[in-house]
Amino acid sequence: MTEVYTLYSENGDEYKLQFTTERSNLIADDILDYLDQAGIEVVEIGLGRVKGESVTGHRMLGQIEACIADLLQKHPNVVLSYFCDFINLVPSTKKNLTVQEYRSRLFSAMFKRYISLNDLDDICDHEVRIEGVAETFYFHVIYRKEHEVYAEMIADGQHRDFDKPEE
Repeated sequence: MTEVYTLYSENGDEYKLQFTTERSNLIADDILDYLDQAGIEVVEIGLGRVKGESVTGHRMLGQIEACIADLLQKHPNVVLSYFCDFINLVPSTKKNLTVQEYRSRLFSAMFKRYISLNDLDDICDHEVRIEGVAETFYFHVIYRKEHEVYAEMIADGQHRDFDKPEE
């Protein structure tokens, strides 16, 4: 499955939001195979600004939140994953944060706000902080509480595969 949404802000900024089940090597094949056998579909979220440089406003975040929630509603056995990349800079007023940390905080705040406003108590956002060799990375797993064991498997796999080795 691949679904792509093009979203436009009030300022004319353009965003691409993509959901895909295609494997991207962010989650190990052994974990994905196990989850597939358990009937759990892992959907990777891709989000990027295509055009514009404005700070992302609340209305745009609301559109993104609604798309993510809609996917969760349509697919009861889905676990979502989101890697906070550092490829495209994000306009930020927080100069003391890395791009990845800023994206992670923004993503968490956005999702927690949506969960609270819509009384979705069974949806969780697990932030995985990966201490890489050169820098810290952030990865999110969004899941229903009933799928917590699967979310933990994904998080543990992220640490196993991407944390810098202990000396």
